[in-house]
Amino acid sequence: MAEEGRVNTMEREISWRRFLRAVVLLALVLAICLPVAPLAQQSSPAPKFARGRYGMVAASTPYAADAAIRLLESGGNAVDAAAAAAFALMVTDPPMTSLGGRTQMIFVRADGTATGIDGATESPAGVPPLAGEKEDREGYSVTPVPGNPAALAQAVEKFGRKKLAEVLAPAIGLAENGYAVTPAVGTIWLGYRERFARSAGMTLNYLKPDGSAFGPGEMYRNPRLAQVLRQIAAGGPRAFYRGAIAKQIVRDITAHGGYIREKDLSAYRALPAAINRTNYRGYEIVAVGRRAWGGTLVEMLNILDQFSFDKGEPTAEETEIVARTIARAIADRLEAMRSAQGATPAVSAEMISTREFARQRAEQIRSLLGKTAPSLAAPERQPEPHDTTHLAVMDAEGNAVSLTTSIGPRFGARVATAELGFIYAYSYRMHDIARPKLRDETEMTPTVVLRNGKPVLAIGAAGSERIPGAILQVISNLVDRGMDLEHAVAAPRIFCQGNKLQLDDRLPPSLSQPLGKRGFQIEVLTHTPAHHLGIVHAVQFDRGAGDFFGAADPVYDGKAAGPVAPPKKK
Repeated sequence: MAEEGRVNTMEREISWRRFLRAVVLLALVLAICLPVAPLAQQSSPAPKFARGRYGMVAASTPYAADAAIRLLESGGNAVDAAAAAAFALMVTDPPMTSLGGRTQMIFVRADGTATGIDGATESPAGVPPLAGEKEDREGYSVTPVPGNPAALAQAVEKFGRKKLAEVLAPAIGLAENGYAVTPAVGTIWLGYRERFARSAGMTLNYLKPDGSAFGPGEMYRNPRLAQVLRQIAAGGPRAFYRGAIAKQIVRDITAHGGYIREKDLSAYRALPAAINRTNYRGYEIVAVGRRAWGGTLVEMLNILDQFSFDKGEPTAEETEIVARTIARAIADRLEAMRSAQGATPAVSAEMISTREFARQRAEQIRSLLGKTAPSLAAPERQPEPHDTTHLAVMDAEGNAVSLTTSIGPRFGARVATAELGFIYAYSYRMHDIARPKLRDETEMTPTVVLRNGKPVLAIGAAGSERIPGAILQVISNLVDRGMDLEHAVAAPRIFCQGNKLQLDDRLPPSLSQPLGKRGFQIEVLTHTPAHHLGIVHAVQFDRGAGDFFGAADPVYDGKAAGPVAPPKKK
């Protein structure tokens, strides 16, 4: 009996071991054979600089960059990748963009053909005039008709290779499954808890159940936004601008004193964007103009082209030239914008982008160099908050996209329809002018640089009035100072409006004293997300070597990366 008991015990142990081995074997088989869903969690800091052979992307969150790479690797082109990144930013960079926002983009094919798309937000037809200077509209009353869904869908339909549903898939996954909030985005988010609490839609979708805000590293999901994105994926932009979504938008906005109606949504169209062009020391620059600030960048480049620079560290005189160039061009742009207010400006938007006008401005600047004289009168208002976000993409064939998207100040109008989950944009035009069907003009400056008729650089920036000056300085770093892209983007910059000159504290202290003696009010800033001088993202193609380079500004949460393998062919 004892022997029989020992045998039975041994048999049970052997059976148990066999069972465990079978479980382990099954687990191994499943691990090998079953696809594993990608995790949104970022385990390490995103790379800011990259080099590759099969295309490149730079965007303000790693999730957006990964979305673009996914489209490039699956056979999509630069337009598909840029649209995927832009939709992903609407989920992962909510302070800066959303479905309710606006887009300006430029697409330059490998043969140099350039096309622009204007997805600016638009005032509703029924917006009433302002009652007077004391009326301070906010929230729903300054919510314009969204441009982002129409602009991106049009880009994919006309110039992409993928279906809109494929382009939207990464953003849908991020909204549905969640992601870890990135450091700069989370820090900004934490500062808006009290403002979000005033809106039921913001409270439901952008605060935790206990009323606190999402901080860096915390997991965030937006299932309502995911559902809206799914409806757009299935029905195209029509699903957003007509039907159930449109009715929900109008119902909520009307209930809260806003002006968007169903006819405003159904009538909205993305438009062709004007493109400004110039040449700078043998390079051709194309940038989106009219409602964007491509003309201002062109003026800056045309002025700077009248001067020469050494390849070493910037001197006080060179810094003064750049400062006065930026201040002069911004003043000219603001003067040209007065026509929208019914005034007759001294300069026009068409005038500022001409070579002759730039030569006149350069002579004025040259006459002031080294003298104790203010550059210009101080601006009437301080620069807008550092809103906007930018992305740049080049595919393996050499096609380039530069795309800037925004909702106005951080978190836009800071209101949202509870059932839809996206933030409405803030319209500066509706706040300041309030004319029906007037499209927002912003400082967005998506830009592509060509050499011998082919794109070699896609670049843009965030930072309101700082945008064109930041792009100017990176292009000058590349062309005039011979820097590589990494150092050209990371180098300290300046900004000047009126006679107020802001210097990055990484610049040599020897610059501030002589510039202060020349009539500038000097402010030294530490380069941070709160006090940056433009957040630049750019990608570059070395046609001789066949290499792509990417740079995401180190001050923000962005990522530069490219596909690790050639794109799949259909």
